Order: sequence, then structure tokens, then C-alpha cells
Amino acid sequence: MNQNITSIIPCFNEENTIKQVVEGVFKYSDTVIVINDNSSDKSAVILKELNDFFKDKLIVLTNDKNMGIGSSMKRGLLKAQEIESKIIIKIDGDAQHIPEDIPNFLAILNKENIDFVKGNRFLLNQYLTSMPFIKLVGNLIVTNLQKIISGNYAISDPNNGFLAFKSHIFEMIDINKLKNDYFFENSLLINVSAHNYTIREVGIKTIYNEEKSSIPTFRAALKTIPTFFKLLFLKNSIRARYNLSINSLVFFLFWPILLLNLFLNFQNLWITLALMIFIYILIDLLNFTQTENNAD
Repeated sequence: MNQNITSIIPCFNEENTIKQVVEGVFKYSDTVIVINDNSSDKSAVILKELNDFFKDKLIVLTNDKNMGIGSSMKRGLLKAQEIESKIIIKIDGDAQHIPEDIPNFLAILNKENIDFVKGNRFLLNQYLTSMPFIKLVGNLIVTNLQKIISGNYAISDPNNGFLAFKSHIFEMIDINKLKNDYFFENSLLINVSAHNYTIREVGIKTIYNEEKSSIPTFRAALKTIPTFFKLLFLKNSIRARYNLSINSLVFFLFWPILLLNLFLNFQNLWITLALMIFIYILIDLLNFTQTENNAD
């Protein structure tokens, strides 16, 4: 290979799957970076054996304490930058996604000249039927929130952790400012969208095993709205700064008027606020359509 492809695999207690994932991604990668997030099982032992076999092509980074998927990914991304990776693949260590789908990501990045490709579990119906119902409902809610927040109305699986992207996106995106927790993928997608990088999705096979997710579902649900609210401000701050977006001007004018009218309670101001929301979404849709047309 001559593309300098690096796969990053966050790993937390994946003793049953990490070996097959690492061996699988090496078929399509020049380098593999695994971040052992202070696993308490035999993951470290297995990674040591893999490291002895693959030598310098496998880089194992170990967190001294459990830092979360976002912090682990950020550490991996910084290492990928250090070794001058051109294309970066992110795949989880639990074998929920299969490395054999990686060529489909690479084909879109190269042939269609796209910057960022996300896996989508909903594009292949035969794998959608195996998705647990609670995951299906949760993704429906989060997806529609993410569309409004990011301004990208084509993304249908924003929480999916199977990604591939060109490293040049970090010329504009600050890795250190991405989320440290399980909202890492959401914060990355917001930044990619706000900087007008081109995004596509690709259908992927997904395997749902019986193991318990390391993401605390109830806590994640409670954090979703405030986290997305912060990401909405982040998106508009980026677009105001780099794109001089009229849309972002409407956004930032909205909030002081809203706070003022909470005290004044003028009907005309409520109508104005409703109109501002309509204008914001309309301009957002127009901007998205223009970006898509330029990409095509």
C-alpha cells in the first residue's frame, strides 16, 4: 500500500475479540494503533503477543487509568498524526464491525474524493433486523437531533463508531477539543460538518453479541440534550468564525431576544423568535444543499 493507512482501535476489556479485530484490519492497513484503556481482563497480555508478532507495525498505547473512548481516540489520533498517516480508520475492538468492510470506505474516500466516511447500519436491511429495539429507538431520536445540530441532513447513523477519513481534516479541527467520552463521534461529526468537509455514509455489516456495552445507557441519555446543546453552539461558533455565516448570526441573535422576552412576554417578539427558528433551519438546508451540489 502507498496511502499510509492507519487503523485506530480503542480497547477496553476485549480479550475475546481484540485479536481477530487487529489481525483483520492489518489486511487493509499499513499501521494499527490500539489504545488499551486500562483493561482489567487479559487484553494487555493478548496485545503484548500481537505486538511481538507484528513488531513496529502495531503500536500499543496503554492508559494508566480508564479514560473513556473519546480520550483514547484522541490519543490515537495524535499518534497517527505523529507518524504522518494519510488515511485514518476507526474501528472498535468488540468485533461488532467487520474489517472486510474497510475497502468500501477506502473506495469512497479515493474514487469519490470524499473527506469523511461513516458506517451506516441502516443501509443493509438484512443486518438491521438484528438490532435491539432500544438501540433502534435511541438512534432515531439522536439522529434527528444530530441533523439539526450539525446541519448535515443526509447522515442517518451519527452514533456509528466505524469511520474512515483523510488526516487533512485536522488542519482545521483541533483534536484536543473533541469530546473525551462516548460523545466523541458526535463532536467529530459536528466539527467535520461545520468546516464543510465532504461526508458520505456506507452500508456496513453489524454483529450484535450478548456482551454488555461499556457505555452507561441511562447516564448517556441524561447527558444527550445538554451535550448536543453545547455542540450546537460549537457548530455555529465555527461557522461564524470561518464562514462568516448569516445563519450563525441569526442563531446568536436569537438567544438574547429569547432571554429578554422571557421577562417582557411580548407577542410580537415570540412571533419574531419563531420566524428566526424557521429562517435558521431554512438557511441550514440551503447551505447543506449547496455543499452537496459542490461535492457532486
